[in-house]
Amino acid sequence: MAYIPGTAGNNNLYGTNYADTIDGKTGNDQIYGYDGADTIYAGPISSVVGYTDNDTVYGSAGNDTIYGGYGNDYVDAGTGNDYVYGEAGNDTLLGWTGNDYLSGGSGNDKLYGEGDNDTLYGGSGNDTLYGSSGNDILDGGSGADQMYGGTGNDIYYVDNSGDVVTEYASQGTDTVNSSISYTLGANVENLTLTGTAISGTGNDLNNVIKGNSSNNSIYAKGGNDVVYGGAGNDYIDGWTGNDSIYGEDGNDTLYGWTGNDYLSGGSGNDLLYGEGDNDSLYGGDGNDKLYGGSGNDYLSGGNGNDCLVGGSGNDTLWGGAGADHFVFNSVYDGVDTIKDFSWSQGDKICLGSSFGATSTNQISYNSSSGALSYNGTVFAIIENKPVGFSTSLDIQLNCTC
Repeated sequence: MAYIPGTAGNNNLYGTNYADTIDGKTGNDQIYGYDGADTIYAGPISSVVGYTDNDTVYGSAGNDTIYGGYGNDYVDAGTGNDYVYGEAGNDTLLGWTGNDYLSGGSGNDKLYGEGDNDTLYGGSGNDTLYGSSGNDILDGGSGADQMYGGTGNDIYYVDNSGDVVTEYASQGTDTVNSSISYTLGANVENLTLTGTAISGTGNDLNNVIKGNSSNNSIYAKGGNDVVYGGAGNDYIDGWTGNDSIYGEDGNDTLYGWTGNDYLSGGSGNDLLYGEGDNDSLYGGDGNDKLYGGSGNDYLSGGNGNDCLVGGSGNDTLWGGAGADHFVFNSVYDGVDTIKDFSWSQGDKICLGSSFGATSTNQISYNSSSGALSYNGTVFAIIENKPVGFSTSLDIQLNCTC
């Protein structure tokens, strides 16, 4: 065992095959521990390689680069923006102040970012990562990892069903990027899906959930959520809260459920269900089907041959471009307003089998007010009052979307 000191200059220091103490002093040093369980003190700006055995390394106030090598190493990087690689073994790495990069390598490692904005990568093995303060990036790597972001707006990467993300209340706005089907834990706000054909589930916070180019299933749960399906044929369920749901590309199925929801199908042939409360549904491009459900809803078909079913409540219906169908299943569902009926585009008023009409002669149209009535009961108003509207030609019986 030897004590190997540096000088005030820039040194290359080499250990022996025994447990040495190497002190870089004040220079910018290259330090190699070699064999033995060494204790190494880095200089202000140093590169340290521990090599074999269980080494203890203390960084400096500068920007250090430290490699633990083989063995179960303990590395305290000190202040500065440090790069620390545990490599083989069950290592303990501490970044402390500065924007540090910590990589555990193989083995079951413990990584502590501590202050500032750190990047922690566990590598292989079942690792434990602590971001502490700052806006940290935590990636456990392969294995079942435990990740604690601490305060700040943290980003997590999840790739194993055994990965656990832990955040506490009022610790920032955090995001999980997951390559597997994943459910957000308590106090984690946002989720981005990165894997193929996987599902994502929110929590009771106001989440932002993003799908990808695959066919995703997304369940927003409680809170006022914002959900983006991305490309692919997605299924998105808003659950409770006032949600904003964007299907984007693909043939998507969107459910608002309870709350005043905003649903946008985007491109593709989409199915939009507002369900409860007062919802706004936009079909976008493609041949879409829009179902308002209960409440006073706003339905806009957009481009394509769309089907609009207001449901109960006094709904507002815009067909948009294309041959659109405005469907009514009960005269008692409320009085809907059709904003842009165009018989020249092929639009139709469709009365479902449950509506009760057996002949279009039972339907009257008031060209002055635009009101449509069934046996004297008004069920819709065609606001644009199209010239040439005909109850016998423009109304169909027993039809559905």
